[in-house]
Amino acid sequence: MSLKVFCSYSHNDEPLKNELVNHLTMLERRGVISTWHDRKIPPGREWDQQINENLDTADIILLLVSSDFIASKYCWGVEVTRAIERHEAKEACVIPIILRKVSWQSAPFAKLQALPKNALPVKSWNDQDDAFTNIAEGIEFAAEQLIKEREQKRLSREREAAIAEYRQHAEDFASDGEISLVESEILKDLQEKLKLTDIEASIVREKALEPYGIYKKNIDKYRLFLINFVDKQGYPLDEKAKNELKKLQKYYVLKDGDVVRLEKEQEVEHQKRQAEQLLQEQKAELFTEKLGNSVVLEIVPIPGGKFLMGSPDNELERYDSESPQHTVTIQPFFMGKYPVTQSQWAVVAGLKKVNIDLNPDPSHFKGVNRPVDCVSWDDAIEFCARLSNKTGKTYRLPSEAEWEYACRAGTTTPFYFGETITTDLANYNGNYIYGAGSKGEYREQTTDVGIFLPNAFDLFDMHGNVFEWCHDAWHKNYNGSPADGSPWMSDDGKRLLRSGSWDDSPRDCRSAFRLAYTRDYRFNCVSFRVVVIRGRT
Repeated sequence: MSLKVFCSYSHNDEPLKNELVNHLTMLERRGVISTWHDRKIPPGREWDQQINENLDTADIILLLVSSDFIASKYCWGVEVTRAIERHEAKEACVIPIILRKVSWQSAPFAKLQALPKNALPVKSWNDQDDAFTNIAEGIEFAAEQLIKEREQKRLSREREAAIAEYRQHAEDFASDGEISLVESEILKDLQEKLKLTDIEASIVREKALEPYGIYKKNIDKYRLFLINFVDKQGYPLDEKAKNELKKLQKYYVLKDGDVVRLEKEQEVEHQKRQAEQLLQEQKAELFTEKLGNSVVLEIVPIPGGKFLMGSPDNELERYDSESPQHTVTIQPFFMGKYPVTQSQWAVVAGLKKVNIDLNPDPSHFKGVNRPVDCVSWDDAIEFCARLSNKTGKTYRLPSEAEWEYACRAGTTTPFYFGETITTDLANYNGNYIYGAGSKGEYREQTTDVGIFLPNAFDLFDMHGNVFEWCHDAWHKNYNGSPADGSPWMSDDGKRLLRSGSWDDSPRDCRSAFRLAYTRDYRFNCVSFRVVVIRGRT
């Protein structure tokens, strides 16, 4: 790297300037510096232009100080002023060269390192060659230092450019809040190509992820606050509560989509906690109805509450008959833990007749703990009547609203398990899939009750195994349906079935699915469960 040297001097000092230039010849030959002077340019516009251009591009500016130099308006007012500006801006190195004895201690360059040594004027040296040699050595030292500094700056710029390139890739990869294994491998390869240290790369990655880490912390803070807030306010949140939450969202700078997701999650969790709390409070109300012959009927309490009956418009594979969604208020009641089993049916069928005869063994698929099948709606009504007479309690079929409320148990998804279902969770035709589910086992028959997971109300087999009769008559949709959970009757001879069965697709096992058959319909996929009204003894 060759540095450009500019000499600012008075023309009265031309001989001394020439002598200095001669002593710098060795540095020029070695390629350390290149000097520029105006000896061959006559005064005029070109002279001014070249003076200014070289003054503005020189790496080292030598101020050849003498009384004539200080007296020169051009040297003092133009060249010195510009030289000091560039020196202070670290664009050039200014070196005063003291040629003659003159008072310069108050000059703008007085604080700069002057040459020759001890700022002893050249004319004061016994041997002026020694003075110029000393000056040349000082300029060489200054040039070497400047070259080192500029090389360091060049390397620093290259390093900054490499880090900037690495940072851009890291920030792009971190835009989803994390850097995957594949992305980490790419960054590792890029780090090697850019010759970055492990510490440099690690700092960049941490900085790239920092905003998302802060965002995740704010999400967690919002979630924790929301849990306590919902417990105190309850659902649904009123407008005042919603506005308060918007303030917190704005403070944490959270996206609308993330807030909606958190609030939906918390709504579901709140409903589950409420249901669990009610169940705990009502544990004492659990009872077992002794039917005789060591056969019992297990009954669980169902807490009252409000829910949205039917399926939303965006539920996968829904039917129009499940519309419109509407709010229903359910009073507390008791419900059979399982569909009525064949052993339970046999005992009650042996009780005194109320209206019609009952076949004590109607089922196609045999098994004392399997649900009774091949029973009509009228058969189920007779079963409830006989059981009521025996126990002194009011047993009946659930209303359609009670059945769906009990099935959902506080959930709003297609199944009380979630968005889909598998044959590990219920007995249905596993040749069909629903949503993101997969094919499974097709058992081709009923299974014993209670072998799959229950819902939050401790009810089993609410999805699949057997269809279950409800008390209601069939209506093609919910327009005009009661809002209090009572049975919805009409002159239509068809009655409601819920749950889906061992032979049905998962679509027909959803919480909202509804089906109708005539009241005398009997088939090997049709059964029922009972409810008990609280209060009667």
